[in-house]
Amino acid sequence: MEIKKKLLALAVSAALASTSVLAADTSGGTLKGQVVSATGKALAGAEITVTHLDKGFTRTVTSNEKGEYNLRNLPVGEYALSFEKDGYSRAMAPEVLVQVGQAVVYDTTLGVPGEVLEVVEVTGSMQRPVDTGSSTAGVVITQDKLELLPVNTGFEAMAQLAPGVVTPGGSNFNGASSFGGASSAENGYYLNGLNVSNIKTGLGSIALPWEAISQTQVKTGAIDPEFGGALGGIINAVSKSGGNEFNFGSQLRMDPDSLRSQHDSVTNAAGEYTINTRQSAMDFQEAQVWASGPIVPDKAFFYALYSPRKTDDTWASGSSFYDRTREEDRWLVKLDWFINENHAVDFTAINNEENGQYNSFAYDPSSNAVGSGLGKTKSREGGQVFGAHYNGRLTDDLMLDITAGRTQETVYNSALNSLPSVYDCRATCVSFSNHSDSTIYDEDYVRDQVRLDVSYDLLDHAIKVGVDYSEVDVFYQENQNGEGDARGWWQQRLASVNDPSLQPEGTNLVQRRIRVRGTDSTVSATALYLQDSWSVTDDFTLNLGARYEQFENTVTGGEAFVENGGLSPRIQAIWDFNGDGNSKLFATFGRYYQPVSANMNITQGSYSRETFDYYAPGAMDANDRVLLNDDGSPSRGELLHSWVRQQGIVEPELIASSNLEGMYSDEFTLGMETLVLDGMVFGVRGVFRDLKRSVEDTDIGPVLQNYLEANGIEDNVGQSSYYVLLNPGEDVNIRYDFDGDGQVDDARLSSEELALPRASRRYLALETSLRGQYTDRLFLDASYTWSHSYGNTEGLVRTDNNQADPGWTTSYDYADLMDHSYGDLPNDHRHAFKLNGYYDLTDDLTFGFVTSIVSGRPQNYFSIHPVGVDSCAEGSPWSDCISQYYGEVSFYDEQGNPTPRGSVGNLPWTKQLDLSLAYRMPLFEGDLVLKGTIYNALNDDAALDVNEIRSTQGTDGLVVNPDYGLTEMRSRARYFSLVARYDF
Repeated sequence: MEIKKKLLALAVSAALASTSVLAADTSGGTLKGQVVSATGKALAGAEITVTHLDKGFTRTVTSNEKGEYNLRNLPVGEYALSFEKDGYSRAMAPEVLVQVGQAVVYDTTLGVPGEVLEVVEVTGSMQRPVDTGSSTAGVVITQDKLELLPVNTGFEAMAQLAPGVVTPGGSNFNGASSFGGASSAENGYYLNGLNVSNIKTGLGSIALPWEAISQTQVKTGAIDPEFGGALGGIINAVSKSGGNEFNFGSQLRMDPDSLRSQHDSVTNAAGEYTINTRQSAMDFQEAQVWASGPIVPDKAFFYALYSPRKTDDTWASGSSFYDRTREEDRWLVKLDWFINENHAVDFTAINNEENGQYNSFAYDPSSNAVGSGLGKTKSREGGQVFGAHYNGRLTDDLMLDITAGRTQETVYNSALNSLPSVYDCRATCVSFSNHSDSTIYDEDYVRDQVRLDVSYDLLDHAIKVGVDYSEVDVFYQENQNGEGDARGWWQQRLASVNDPSLQPEGTNLVQRRIRVRGTDSTVSATALYLQDSWSVTDDFTLNLGARYEQFENTVTGGEAFVENGGLSPRIQAIWDFNGDGNSKLFATFGRYYQPVSANMNITQGSYSRETFDYYAPGAMDANDRVLLNDDGSPSRGELLHSWVRQQGIVEPELIASSNLEGMYSDEFTLGMETLVLDGMVFGVRGVFRDLKRSVEDTDIGPVLQNYLEANGIEDNVGQSSYYVLLNPGEDVNIRYDFDGDGQVDDARLSSEELALPRASRRYLALETSLRGQYTDRLFLDASYTWSHSYGNTEGLVRTDNNQADPGWTTSYDYADLMDHSYGDLPNDHRHAFKLNGYYDLTDDLTFGFVTSIVSGRPQNYFSIHPVGVDSCAEGSPWSDCISQYYGEVSFYDEQGNPTPRGSVGNLPWTKQLDLSLAYRMPLFEGDLVLKGTIYNALNDDAALDVNEIRSTQGTDGLVVNPDYGLTEMRSRARYFSLVARYDF
C-alpha cells in the first residue's frame, strides 16, 4: 500500500507539477534526458535501456554527442531505466512514470568504475520538475487520481480541473466546456490517437466506457501542430491495456435517488411552472467487470471491459409527465502485440450504444397529479469505434507511427405517441401539450480517419512530420410529429410589428411550422504538419512548427459547397533561466483553424422546406389559452396567412460564397514557472486570443435584391430568403441563374454593400497556479484565473439563447441582429478560483476535494429591434428590419434604447464543492476500495441561464416581460455517489 501511495504521489506530481505539458505523442509519451559523468562531462555513446514494468518489453537507445537521449511514442506506464557506458559505473532507476503526451526528463550521472549508482526514488535532480522543452499548457489526469478525487466520469469533468476552462451553461450543450473563451463547440477529443469528438456538432465527445481510460491529457493552450481543427482546447486520452500478470476486477456504482436533493421549482409571473422539480427523480446504476493479461508473455496482451449502465428518471413539464429508462452496454477491447523491440501494433474496439424508452402521461401541475398514459417513445443513439495503430522504430533516430480507424454514431427515435408539440409563447414559451417527441429523427454518421507521423532526431533537432485525413458520411432525415393535419410544431403567440403572419401587432395567433429536411453528404479534412524542436543552447529551446489544413463539406451528390483551410504557424520559445531545470520563461504564438461543422451539411447544405401557417384561435379556456383537439393539435379557426421558406436549392455556388476562407484564431502566451517549497511548482501565464475570421450564415436577400434590381436581373427563383455562408466583413461572390434565362448570373457584393460588421472575439487572461506535493500526505492543485472575453460573436454556438446549433445560430442572420452586439461575451467568467487535492487521513483512508468559485456570465436585455434606426434606418440595405420576425433577440430594451451585449450585470457566482472519502483494504488476494462522493455538497443553485427577454409584444406595443431574469438552468442539485471496487 505504501509503495502504491508513493507511485501515485509521483504520478500526480509529475502530471500537475507545472502548467505545461509536452504534446509529444497522441497515444504515448516521451522519455528523454542527458547522461553526464561525475565531473559534469556529457557522455556520448552511453546505452540507455528502458523496460516496461508491466509488459516486460524493452527499448534501447544510445546518447548523442551531447549525452542526450530521446525515446518517443513509449506506451504509458512505469519503466525501469538502465544507463551503461564502457569505463563508467552502471546507474539504474527502478520506477519512472511515462504519461500520455508528456515528456519525462530524466538526467543521469555515471560515476567511477566499480561503483553502482542505484536510484530508488525518482526525486531531486534526476527527474526535472519543470519541462524546459515545451510550453503547452494543461494537466494530465490518471485513473489512479480519479479513484481518490471527487471527479465525475467524462472528459468535461476532467477538463474543469484545468485553469481557463469553464462550463458555459445551456441545457442543449451536452455539458461541453469552454476553453480560453472559445465556444464549447470548438474543442477536439481523442482516444488512442482517434478523433472521438461528437461527429455532428463537436459538442463534447462520444460516450465512452470511462473505466477503460488510463490517462487523460487536457491541453488548454500553446498546442503543437500535430493537433488541429479546434480553436478551444484538446483532450487526448489513452485506454488501459494488459500486462504480464492476469488482472481481474469489478466495480459497482450507485447514485440513488433517495440520496439526491432537488432544487425548488420555478414559476413564472403567471404562476406556471417553467421548471417543475416536484416529480423529478433519478436513479443511476453502473456495473463494470474487466480482465487483462498476457496472450504471449512479454509479447501480446489483452484488456477487456464490459460496462452495463442503467438510468431511471422521471420529470414533469407543462401538462405532461415522463418516466424514462435508458440502458447502455458499453464495452472496450484493447489488444497489444509487441512484435519485437522496435515494432508494435495495437487494436481498439469500443461499443457505446444506448437504448431508451420513456412513457408519457397526462399531468395536472396545479394538483401535481399524474393521469392516464399517452404513449411511448423509443430511442437509440451511439455506435462503435474501431482503430488500429502501428508504432515502429526504424533506426535509433527515426520513428514511424500510423493510426487508422472508424467511428460510427446512429441516432433515431420512434415516437409511439403521435401527438404534436404545442407551446404557449404569448410570454415565456410553456408547453401545454401531451406530446412525447416533437420531431422524428433518423441520423447516421460515420467518420473514417488515417494518420501518419514520422519522428527524426538530428543533432540538436527533434523533427516531427505528419499527415492526417478524415472523412465523415452524413445521413440525416427529419420530420415533425403529429398525424394528418395535426403534424407540426405549434405555438400560440401574439403578432409582433411587421409580423410574417401579416396580422396587426398584438393579434392572438395559432402558428404551425412544418420543416422537411434531409441530406446524404460528406465532410473531409486533410492536414500536413511539421515541427522542429531545436535545442539552440543547453538552456534555450525553440519549437518551430506549422500545420496546413484543408476542409471540405459537400451537398447531396458530392459537390463541395465549402473548400477552405489555411496555414497555422506554431512557435514556442523556452528559456531555462537558472540552467537547472527548475525554472523557465516561455513565449508562444499559435494559429488555429476551425472546420465548418458537419451540422452545416444538414442546416445549410441540405434540402429544407419550411411552411408557416397562421390561424385565428379556436376554442379557448378562461386564460385565453386555446384548447387541444383529440389529435393533440390546438383548436383553431380560419387560416389567416401561409408562406413557405424554401432552402431547398443546394447549388454550392448559391449557398456559399466562392471566396469563402477558413475560420481561424491567433493565440499569444507569455509565462514562467519555478520550483518552490521543495516539490511544488508555481506558474504564471498570460494569454491573448483573437478571432481573426469567422464563417457565418447570412440571409443576404435584402442586399441581393438591391443588386439584382440595379443590374436588371429579375428574381424568378421563388425563394423568400438567400442564406449564404460567408466571412463577415468581407466580399461575397455567388452564382446562379436568378432570372431563369439559362445564363448563370454573377452576383458580387462588396463588404461595403453588405454592411456586416467583421466578426470579433477576444480573450485576455492571467492564470496563476500552485501545484504539487505539499507534504507526504497532502497534494494541492490551486489556481486563480482572471479573464475577459469580449467581442460581437461567441463563435459556433450561442449560449445566451441556448442555441447549440454549430454554425447555424441567429448571429449574423441579418445585420440588424448584430447592432450593439459588441460587448462582454457569454463565456466571460471574469474570476475563477479552483482548489483540488487529496489528504491521506491514514495509510488506507483518503479525503478528496474539488472546489471552484466562478463569477457568473454577463446578462443581456433582448427585445425587438426598433424600426428606422441603426441597420434598420432608411437607406440601409437592411431597412426592412427582418430581425423583427425573429422576435426578442436584438440588443434593445422595451423603450427601443440600445443595450449593448453583456451590459446588464452578471449572473450570480457559482460555488461548487465536491467531497470524497476513499477507503482501501486488502481482501483475499486483491484490493477492495470503498468510495463515497458528494457532488455539490453546498447544494448551490446558482442560475447558469436565465430568461433574457426584456420586453415582449403586447396589444398596445412592447411591454416589460414579467419573466425577465427567470432561472432557466441551474447547477445540478446535491447528490451522492457510492462506489465499491475490487481488483485482484
